[in-house]
Amino acid sequence: MAASTPSPLYNKLAALAQTHARPPTLEMILLIRSPTAIHAWGHSYLVSRNPKMQERMDNAAFKSHLQTTGPYFDHPKCSSEVHDIHVDEYKRKATIHMSYYQSILGSDEKVVQDLIWVLTFTAPDEAETERGDLEGIKIQESVEFVDAAASHRLTKLVRGVHGEIREDARGGVTIVNVD
Repeated sequence: MAASTPSPLYNKLAALAQTHARPPTLEMILLIRSPTAIHAWGHSYLVSRNPKMQERMDNAAFKSHLQTTGPYFDHPKCSSEVHDIHVDEYKRKATIHMSYYQSILGSDEKVVQDLIWVLTFTAPDEAETERGDLEGIKIQESVEFVDAAASHRLTKLVRGVHGEIREDARGGVTIVNVD
């Protein structure tokens, strides 16, 4: 049986997912998002127990999240690995399974944050429908399902080295309640 060739739409969605998973810059992750994109966290129970994960973020808040948590990490010691990306052209979604190997500034411990991203892409617009132009496709929503135990460990490391976490920080590094 001959291997099928992925469609241009599949290739576009897969490329956006890969760029989202491993963006070369903060600006790039924002460029591939729709101006009305939303970011949220998953695992309903975890989110319900941790107020700083409850906000659904627009792009400005998402950028702020990345900027306020980023300074805690020892970036030269951090890395990431994409294990798998599944693309559903019909639903215009992608699921990313990946790991972040994270180190906190001032700590020698490395924490493996194994997580799942679910991305939803913008609906077809007139140009895409009429001319097959895929350039306008962007990420409309990102939902991040973090490893609660790894996030909680990172929170403890940040607090142990840096004291209290910034009030404006959001996301996994703010997890204080895992039960």
